[in-house]
Amino acid sequence: MSDKSKKDMDITRKVWLAGIGAYGRAIGDVQEAYAKMGKETSKVFDELVGRGEDLEDKAKHVAKNYTPKMAEETVRATVDTVSDRMDRMKAALGLTEAAAEQQDQITGIEARLDIMESKIDAILAAVSQPKATKSKAKKPAARKAPAKKPKSK
Repeated sequence: MSDKSKKDMDITRKVWLAGIGAYGRAIGDVQEAYAKMGKETSKVFDELVGRGEDLEDKAKHVAKNYTPKMAEETVRATVDTVSDRMDRMKAALGLTEAAAEQQDQITGIEARLDIMESKIDAILAAVSQPKATKSKAKKPAARKAPAKKPKSK
């Protein structure tokens, strides 16, 4: 082989080796980046897990303090709602406190009327009894049968 051919072969070989070297370097860089990324990914993942745990602890703390208050408020709102509905129903049915007071007054008046009625009955009975006694006293005495005259013979 001639020098020129050797030189051409040598250049071709170097180009070939440069290509393989570039390829090898690229693979090495990718492998390093992948390894580095794997380590960093693990690190980033661990950081995210840590943040998540912190947020979970904060949420538990807030929930522990807020949940009873929220439950109490919910119960209070429910009771208020039920009380409001009951008041509206009582008003619609005439069962309000004013109506209850009126009913109590009516019951009291009825009791007083019953007492007055019995007193009036007693008075009327007392008034009518003397008339009955007087009328018995004034009755004319029973008439005696006329005396029999002796029979003439």
